[in-house]
Amino acid sequence: MSNFAQRALEGVFLTGFNALRSIYRPLRGWIGAGILALFVLMTAAVIQIFPASNWDMLAYTAAIIEPETDDIGTLHAQTYALVQENVSDGEYTTLTEDRPYRIHQARDADAFHTMLGFYRLKVLYVETARLLAPIMGPVEALRLISILSVVAVGCVLLAWMARTGTLMYGPVVVAMLMLSSFGYAAQLISPDLYATFFLLLAALVYVERLDIPAALCLAGAFLVRPDHLAFVGVFFVFAAIYGPGRWSITGCFAACLAIYLWLTRGSDHPGWWIHMWFTHIEYVPTLDGFDPPFSIGTYVEMLVRSTVRALMGFTWIAVLFALAMFFARCITPGKMDQRSKVLLYAVFTSIWAKYLVFPHYETRFYLPYLLIMGMILLVSWHHQQTSDA
Repeated sequence: MSNFAQRALEGVFLTGFNALRSIYRPLRGWIGAGILALFVLMTAAVIQIFPASNWDMLAYTAAIIEPETDDIGTLHAQTYALVQENVSDGEYTTLTEDRPYRIHQARDADAFHTMLGFYRLKVLYVETARLLAPIMGPVEALRLISILSVVAVGCVLLAWMARTGTLMYGPVVVAMLMLSSFGYAAQLISPDLYATFFLLLAALVYVERLDIPAALCLAGAFLVRPDHLAFVGVFFVFAAIYGPGRWSITGCFAACLAIYLWLTRGSDHPGWWIHMWFTHIEYVPTLDGFDPPFSIGTYVEMLVRSTVRALMGFTWIAVLFALAMFFARCITPGKMDQRSKVLLYAVFTSIWAKYLVFPHYETRFYLPYLLIMGMILLVSWHHQQTSDA
């Protein structure tokens, strides 16, 4: 039996809660949108005020200025000078002296040049930075792309939520962004968020029945990061089976596959197996003459290593599991929109297809897929709750 103090405390709490709820309910869409917008703007501001550095910025800078000189030594010297001008002394020391691989790259221009094949392949990312570089310099251009990508991703999410009447779930979307390494991907100089923008936009316009714009956005994501070809291929299969967008997605996949074959021949990319070895087994000092034989045992070792690292230090497997459980417990597939269902199945399957082809362990590589799944499930759950009410 409760005493007077307990009843008084509960009364005060319920009075305050009901007052806040009466204020919140009519404004919940604006509040949700404001929370998401504030988080996105905060992330963009952090990149601008506290820019981070990673070794890939050296390689991307070299890829941007590469057409300006034919001399490898000059390219190497200019690249390191440009990066040194745009990072702190401590960061530059980390980029050039942190480990044997970085020391070797800083001292050996020829070895550094062999690494650029990994980076030239991100054609649209490099070309966008190259377009901006005369205005602000290549390193600043790469950072600007990251900032604009953050804002663009936020705008697509807000547009998706506005179109589906789910703006009140802004805090939920912020939580998804946090769990999916949005902030970490934003701070890095990498094409991840640029590609995420294209993939999210492709998903939105696809569910809005705009098949040709969806195919163009998929092609844009592929040109930013060609490893998204795996998703385009899986998406093509599901679209062909279910029907919506069949021909446009088929054309997109065919075009992307042809471009990929052309790019891998013309960009001096070392190939899938060497890239896998370099990422998961050993950072060799130079790719010149490096050609390890394919081995099933080594491939399995890569999968095991990557899985352990993903489980121990990253969140994408846990987020994917949570989304799958939410689908199983809270969603009625028969009530889902056909296009949302196609997209959801394609995204889920492509995550594992990509992992088998190239087992990335960092969450940032799965960021766009986790966000697309999260948005589809959130919107589907909202619509089912509304229709059942």
